[in-house]
Amino acid sequence: MHLSRHLRRWAEERPDAPAITFGEATLTWGEYDARAGALAARLAGLGVARGDRVGCLLPNGLDWCVVFAAAAKLGAIFVPLNSLFGPFELSQIAESADCAAVISTPALIGKIVPDLAGAGDRVLVYDLRGGTAPEPLEAIGAPVANLADPPDDDGDVLLISYTSGTTGRPKGAMLTHAGVEAMTRNLAAAFGLGEHERFLILAPLAFTGGVVSNLTPAIILGARMWLEPGVDPARALSLLGQHRITMFGGVPALYQRIAEAPGFAEAELVGLKGTTGGAPVPVPLLEAYNAKGVRIRQQYGFTEACGGVCSPDEAGALARPEACGKALPGMELEIRDDTGRLVAPGEVGEIHARGGQLMKGYWRDPEATAAAFDGEWYRSGDLGRWSEHGELVVVDRKKSMLISGGVNVYPAEVERAMASLPGVVEVAVLGLPSQTWGDEVVALVHAPSLDDPAPILRAARELLGAYKAPKQVRLSLAPLRRTASNKIARAGLAELWRDLDPQAVKEPA
Repeated sequence: MHLSRHLRRWAEERPDAPAITFGEATLTWGEYDARAGALAARLAGLGVARGDRVGCLLPNGLDWCVVFAAAAKLGAIFVPLNSLFGPFELSQIAESADCAAVISTPALIGKIVPDLAGAGDRVLVYDLRGGTAPEPLEAIGAPVANLADPPDDDGDVLLISYTSGTTGRPKGAMLTHAGVEAMTRNLAAAFGLGEHERFLILAPLAFTGGVVSNLTPAIILGARMWLEPGVDPARALSLLGQHRITMFGGVPALYQRIAEAPGFAEAELVGLKGTTGGAPVPVPLLEAYNAKGVRIRQQYGFTEACGGVCSPDEAGALARPEACGKALPGMELEIRDDTGRLVAPGEVGEIHARGGQLMKGYWRDPEATAAAFDGEWYRSGDLGRWSEHGELVVVDRKKSMLISGGVNVYPAEVERAMASLPGVVEVAVLGLPSQTWGDEVVALVHAPSLDDPAPILRAARELLGAYKAPKQVRLSLAPLRRTASNKIARAGLAELWRDLDPQAVKEPA
């Protein structure tokens, strides 16, 4: 079913039951459906139709959730635009998606449309085809009674989730209504989830881990949600216990910060099901939560499959922390070598996946779509092996992607952005092992006219946003070494980093 039908179901069955709480405000299921219908009607009045793209450039909040549901009610394609990103990446995504309308604020919209920049946090509908509609989101009128749900179609796209390619240009994974429903069904079967679940959402909704892995399954299940504007470890710990949260996901560093918050030893977390991904969880951290009755399951997945595709059972989560478990119900995994042969247990090869969670393809990129699939099988680009227990062990990333703080970062994307900065002649980005970040993103820059990397670091943060900008920059007086094909020789970057002046400029705390 289309997501809007799930929302309407809960609005009809439990109109007065709380759906989402953000701060002191709560939307019931009836109010959630009504507000989404009102905005859908407003967008329809602007000429936004089924299949058009609707962008959302807002921080976490109830308005964000309403925009997402309103796009689904129209049969439009939702495009999350991360308010934490810089203008360089946002402008690329907005151009690629070709949004008919963007829901944003005057303070944020200037990141992608400089002429519309202004002050204030009023939520407005920006009709990119014909100016700005002045109505704040909270003042939009009552929903139109005859606004029917779109007809169900397995191929209909719910949202485009952008993930940077190895070329540094963002690729839009088209995730369908059928795909997110399959993901929810598979997740529910693996974890025993139902409508009485209680979700705590700390991740930015604009990330796949926010909207796809948390908000969407909660809507489909009819689960109760608590949404936060960001990460406050002490508050998160309090919410987990106070509201008897049953479902929570976050990167390992987040679990660590919560474990270090005052009161963790006394907190009651029984019944909590924890998921994580993006980096290994240290065994002592697994044990700390296990002592409180919480089994953190280290999942493996990717945006193109609506998130996780495999997960360990509760016993394996602690007993075999190096593994990611077996494929979720409804998904299949294979590991193949470069010839396409299935590898034997213990051998390393590329991870392939098949199942209903997979994307429809990349938005307006048939070449990338064709390259990503081998028939029905998605080629992940990640290397793995089967353990003696038949569980997946992820060995390395075949692609050049870094994962820093749970966020995918591609060196080519950062390099392209930094190459536009004044004085920069060459730039090479790499990841250094970090207990805090997983991969700490750093940059080697050849800029003969500069003797101080601080301006480059500041400019990179303004251009890319704090999530993807390098944490450190070092200047190379000599041009970076290149291969015979005139590409930067990445094999020696780590050594060059160590050999350069150790007085690196770091990002401000």
